[in-house]
Amino acid sequence: MDDEGFDLEDELEDELREIAGLLDPVPPALLDDAMQAFTLRTLDAELAALTFDSWDEEPSTRVRGAGLPRLLTFEAGGVAVELEVFAARVVGRLSPEGPAEIDVQRRDEELRVRSDELGRFTADGLTRGPLRLRVTPDGGAPIVTSWTRL
Repeated sequence: MDDEGFDLEDELEDELREIAGLLDPVPPALLDDAMQAFTLRTLDAELAALTFDSWDEEPSTRVRGAGLPRLLTFEAGGVAVELEVFAARVVGRLSPEGPAEIDVQRRDEELRVRSDELGRFTADGLTRGPLRLRVTPDGGAPIVTSWTRL
């Protein structure tokens, strides 16, 4: 699927949100409370900045027919998280290397994996859609990547 497929999915999602907003709007007080709770849930984690995205370097890699994985690098607090995202799998490496708890967070589920002594980890069996990682190195402060699409 190419970028056009993602655009169609985004358009459909926007239309469904608009319909839900008209037929069953969220009460303003509830929305404010939810946003505050969402903000506070990662208060102890630093947001990692996206420093490299292969889609930005080679726009032709966005075409899934080429069979190329997407490469991403996030950095925060002296920790780099390098990811290879492909199909239903995320393969990563931490720098500096070492063991860490990695939570692959989705909208409705979370998968916990652990990196090895060299900082390598794999998360398999993932479904398409947005995900982010919460990385907590042993003895270090947690960092959270921005959301990316699988």
